[in-house]
Amino acid sequence: MKIYIDQSSKIEYTSKHTVIAYANSKQKAILIEAREKQKVEKMFREAKKPYIFRYKTLAILIYLLIKNDLPKISSIIIDKEYIGKEPLIKDFLIQIIRKKTNSKITQDDISFQLIGKHNKAHEVAINVFRKKTSANKIITAEDVAPFVV
Repeated sequence: MKIYIDQSSKIEYTSKHTVIAYANSKQKAILIEAREKQKVEKMFREAKKPYIFRYKTLAILIYLLIKNDLPKISSIIIDKEYIGKEPLIKDFLIQIIRKKTNSKITQDDISFQLIGKHNKAHEVAINVFRKKTSANKIITAEDVAPFVV
């Protein structure tokens, strides 16, 4: 299954919640509230790695979004949000997948492209962000913590 992933409200906007969603034949969204992102940002500062907060957190959230569906996923297309940082995000995501699962997803199975507002993943993410629909799961700082260091 090929999935498209989009983000609504960037991770570094710590005064707003962030939604990460995917869509294809299936759709799913997770939400992390502002106060939880602030806790995560503090974890990165305490680990002396504040410069990777947004990129690694995005990878962690993508993993938390897709982990239960990984056996069915053959291709992951992530919206370009952080131009030039795609290899870093991809490396973080692959490291987490390899450490936590026996998935066959490789670097070649993950790509970045501009998804646009007409993609279903964007629609799912924005609807959860605007509270028109509910997230499948609310993520806490505790969910993210094991992946920070």
